[in-house]
This record gives sequence, structure tokens and C-alpha cells, in this order.
Amino acid sequence: MSRSRKGKKRCRKLLKWIQKYGGYWKLICTPGDGHMDMDIARNIIKSLAKSGLYEMIFVFFTVHREEEFIKKMISFMSLDLMLEEIKHNDPEQIVRMIDENLQ
Repeated sequence: MSRSRKGKKRCRKLLKWIQKYGGYWKLICTPGDGHMDMDIARNIIKSLAKSGLYEMIFVFFTVHREEEFIKKMISFMSLDLMLEEIKHNDPEQIVRMIDENLQ
């Protein structure tokens, strides 16, 4: 499948998801919305994942990065990922990765 056809297919997939979940889409695109909470966020993420729209999960995290529950989730995930990385790699490699990303 050509690149253009893949792009069109992904676009149609996203548009169909937006059509089906317009309320979720509005919440994804609206930082600070009073209706956003952890349960709704969980439902949005599950719905996006079920549809294979993983990129939109990262968009969601970026748009709602100031929500306390998103900050905590990212912090805990970072710790979990570092612990997993330490199991498989030298801790000095972790320190190098941290240094590279402190910019």
C-alpha cells in the first residue's frame, strides 16, 4: 500500500472515531475542561487504543499535561520504565539517558 493510501486510511479511521465519539474528541482538544476526570480519561484512552489510534493518546497527554492525574500517571510510568530498564541494562546507561534528555 502506498504511503498516500495509508495516510488516507488513517485519516478516515480517525474521522470515523471522531464521528462516533464526538464528546470524547471535544474533551481531548479542550485543556482544563471541567468534565475531564480520571475515569473519563481512562475511557478515552481505552477507546483510542481499541481503534488503534495510539498517536492520539500522546496528543491527549500533551493537551492535558496540566491535569494532576496525568502528571502523576506520567511520573509513575517513568519510574516503572526506569525500574524495568535497570533490570535489563547498566544503571550508568540510565544516567546517560537522563543526562541526554535534560535539555
